[in-house]
Amino acid sequence: MTSTPLVDQIPLEEQPVLEALVSIKHRLTAIKKDRSQYIKTSVVTGIYNELSVQLQKLEELRGAGNSTLWSFRNNVNCVLDDVFVILSLCFMAVGKTKESPATYVQLLTIKQCLTGLQESGIYAAEDLKQYEDRLKELEAFISVDEARASVPDIQTRILRRKLEYDNNLLKELQEATDSISPELAPTHRRLVQLKVQLGTLATRTTWDASDIHRIQEELREIEAKRVDGKFTDAENNIVRGQAAVIGLLEDCYDDCHNLLATKERVPKALEDVFERLQMIKMDLERLVLTQRWTLRETDLWQYEIQLNEISTLRKNGKFVDQDGNVEEGQTLLNFMLHKCYHLIYVLLSASEPVAEALMPIHNQLLTVRRCLLEVKKWGGDFTVRDLYPYQMKLASMDNMRVDGKFLDKDKEIPEGQGICNSLLSECYDILYELQDSVIEESSDVEGVDEDIEVELRGSRGLDVVV
Repeated sequence: MTSTPLVDQIPLEEQPVLEALVSIKHRLTAIKKDRSQYIKTSVVTGIYNELSVQLQKLEELRGAGNSTLWSFRNNVNCVLDDVFVILSLCFMAVGKTKESPATYVQLLTIKQCLTGLQESGIYAAEDLKQYEDRLKELEAFISVDEARASVPDIQTRILRRKLEYDNNLLKELQEATDSISPELAPTHRRLVQLKVQLGTLATRTTWDASDIHRIQEELREIEAKRVDGKFTDAENNIVRGQAAVIGLLEDCYDDCHNLLATKERVPKALEDVFERLQMIKMDLERLVLTQRWTLRETDLWQYEIQLNEISTLRKNGKFVDQDGNVEEGQTLLNFMLHKCYHLIYVLLSASEPVAEALMPIHNQLLTVRRCLLEVKKWGGDFTVRDLYPYQMKLASMDNMRVDGKFLDKDKEIPEGQGICNSLLSECYDILYELQDSVIEESSDVEGVDEDIEVELRGSRGLDVVV
């Protein structure tokens, strides 16, 4: 029977594997930092194959059924976890978002989000639906690769363990919401919304006291619904979920009081933590707005590291000072920490299965489609000349294709061909619909218009590569 090693103890036979994993991590980090060129699919898959070899060696040393060693926090597992996360982000960056390796970082982020909800208790049944749906999608991706045997069994088992943990955690949260009666669920949901509003107000440098007074007034209206301190239904029967709803109501009152009574959001001992979280939150919110143009999925690694470092400062879910004392401002700091994890989840979930090299074309096609839809929406009389700029733009992008495929500068075929070609075809279809409402122009430009019309019709034979 293999004994469980100490935290810093590495078995001698695992040392070569650790060295190989560290080398892989350094190479992935270098690829992540290099913004002079796009991440290549061939490079990512090559490193993935190297990792698979090391996983196989590790499995032979540890044994496939020894889950304790795989989950223990020693140096090998910590480096392996980092490699999985960066490699997972690289798979997403090259557009392979529906393959098993890309699910690893998403499963970890969902775990952080669900843990945050469990710690804070600020969630309703509707808040859990997005995670339930996403976990089903990720499980489907893993199952497809598992059926094809396209990934090593050991990696599938690792992903399955992560998935099972997330599903169990989600089930616990769903059971907590199910314990609240349907009659009390709307009140609970509204209190959750008010609690989030108060947390958002607390993160601001300034706020208007009238906003807090408005929330207090609504809390009093909810309080007035209680009969002898209990919430009841239409027949005055005491309904399930009293403790959860009343506890949340009291928390909202406390938050209102703290915001109005204290000038400092957090104690001085925790100001550094607050400022770091504030900067991370601002960066992530900016990425949510500009992700289509500026986000490379691997950029999220640095935020994951920083948030994990901040999270390790807590003891039993509480931030402590250098002397180990629990300071004030816990609600605000935990709210910001969980908000940052949720923003990362939003960014990962919104990632398109399009390679980084094709993103400029993808974004341009989305913009052209949006413009054409706006033109179609507002209608009006169009001339062929009015539609000519759109035709020129689509023609220039169509000419980028070689044998129906968009290539990168290294003449490789990046992921996302189906999506980009489908968008291009959709743009042409909208353009043809608009052409039906074209009106005649004066004879002095008739010859030019005929040429443009011929060019418009000449693109009808667009082949969509899926």
